[in-house]
Amino acid sequence: MEGLAFESEYRPAREVGGDFFQIIPHPLDDSVLILVGDVAGKGLQAGMLATLIVGAMRTAATFTTDPEQILHTLNNRLCDRGNATCLALHIRIDGSATLVNAGHLPPYLNGDELPIEGSLPLGILPGIDFPVFHFQLQEGDSLMLMSDGIAEAQDHEGRLFGFERVSEMLRAHASAAELANAAQKFGQSDDITVLTIARVASVVVA
Repeated sequence: MEGLAFESEYRPAREVGGDFFQIIPHPLDDSVLILVGDVAGKGLQAGMLATLIVGAMRTAATFTTDPEQILHTLNNRLCDRGNATCLALHIRIDGSATLVNAGHLPPYLNGDELPIEGSLPLGILPGIDFPVFHFQLQEGDSLMLMSDGIAEAQDHEGRLFGFERVSEMLRAHASAAELANAAQKFGQSDDITVLTIARVASVVVA
């Protein structure tokens, strides 16, 4: 996309995964809606619920690009069906961004965790509010969204991969593939999803 570069890695712990992500560009204003989430549980049941969520979010995105409204729609759809954590992010062409969190891990901007509030996951209670965070992506900035399968990877002695290791790798400019590979090699126990978004210089056509 103009001004943005994406890299993604998806590594299910079993044959079917419960993590999900979507990148939905807007055809008129060059903005993009990004959603990353993690269904509670593993295997086929989690995968089926993830499929339902992806369908619902893509339908909702045809009516609005407001990430808060998207999560409210998904929350109402999931009540009594299951629950999932989710981040909804809207990035405009000028780099201004709106992030809304439904119980998911905060993203990392240039290796530092964004200070967004936590909240309940989707599907727990109807009509709840989700915290909204506004920030600016500058040229050269890198934003990383992940599922908990990275930090919660465990070695054979039960030690966690951990958030500090995540931060260290990101500050050393690790790619999505390098981060996923490191966690998987350390000891994967859950689905792994990594999505990185870099703001790059727009191409000027003479």
